[in-house]
Amino acid sequence: MKLKKCKYSLVLILVLCTGILAKPYKVSGELKPIEEANEQLQGISEEEQQTLELLFILTQEIEEMEREEARITDEINELIIEIDQLDKSISEEQKNYDMYLKIMEQVLISYQRGGPASYLDILLKAENLTSFIKSLNLIKDISRNTGELLASIEDSKQILEEKKQSMADSIALLEVKKEELQEPIATKKRLVKEQEDYLESLAEEKELYQQHLDNLTLMWNNLKEFFSDIVDEFARIINEGHFTMEDLNLQFSFFSLKGSIHEDTFNRIMNDNSTLSKIVFSFRQDAVRIEVPDNNLVLEGYFELEGASALLFVPEEGTFYGMTLEKESIEELFRDGSLLIDFEQVAGDMVSIDIKLKDIETRDGSIHFTIDIGSLF
Repeated sequence: MKLKKCKYSLVLILVLCTGILAKPYKVSGELKPIEEANEQLQGISEEEQQTLELLFILTQEIEEMEREEARITDEINELIIEIDQLDKSISEEQKNYDMYLKIMEQVLISYQRGGPASYLDILLKAENLTSFIKSLNLIKDISRNTGELLASIEDSKQILEEKKQSMADSIALLEVKKEELQEPIATKKRLVKEQEDYLESLAEEKELYQQHLDNLTLMWNNLKEFFSDIVDEFARIINEGHFTMEDLNLQFSFFSLKGSIHEDTFNRIMNDNSTLSKIVFSFRQDAVRIEVPDNNLVLEGYFELEGASALLFVPEEGTFYGMTLEKESIEELFRDGSLLIDFEQVAGDMVSIDIKLKDIETRDGSIHFTIDIGSLF
């Protein structure tokens, strides 16, 4: 019995060890192409970089056209679903309209057969006042119900016409969207052709530049996936309230609270509490520079007020491996969120008032801010 237990334990240990050994092997296998691509890109010459930058710009433009094509295709698909639902709704409304018409036809046939004289005959045949009043009320009900039926038919007709018009508008819009789709498709084909022609013109160096471009595209796609994690990590660190009174250099005055954060302090807090790549902020006169050295990314922009208490980083330009990033490519980096510094979160419990940023200014090496507290006095 003990031997059997030992055998099972040994098997279990072997399985666990195999799993532990296999996992790092898989991860290193995934990282190897990234590391190799990074090393090769780090070693290219200035001339190669200039040529590669032209190819990379074309790649970014192609990506943008693909996103535009996908966006319009999604809109077309949504319109097709909407038109299908509208068609079913019109079909149902048409059935109701036809049913009301049929009922109205039957009422009119009955009335035509009896005529107004039949109503008078009913009243004259009343045996007493009570019977007369009941007969009169019955005739009123018939007249009212006929009127209500006519109103219902008119309403149904109006609804049907509105839905048919709505469907016609949707179909017209669908045709416009299909036309719009032709432009990004044609532009994408043209850009791909330009890129292919440019590679062909490089003659015997074509394969080398194709490899460089493949490496750059691999690293760029990797960065796009990774950058959303950087944004999330940035938000987490800001929201956890790691800044002290000394870090913020707070100075109280009668109507305001002034403070500043030095870039060294900001970078220390960011990177000491981060589990991801190092990120370096540089504050200049009315400008902000962000570097992610491990990913060869540089972004430049500025801070603007967002809401009552936050600063939003607005990127204006950037480079990747020293190569220019198109505006749309920079926007793609921030597709899942923005870099936001919320001073409510930064101050934490240090300030017990509702924070309302009055102004913000970046100078060489620091951010300076003023919080309005005039409403307290």
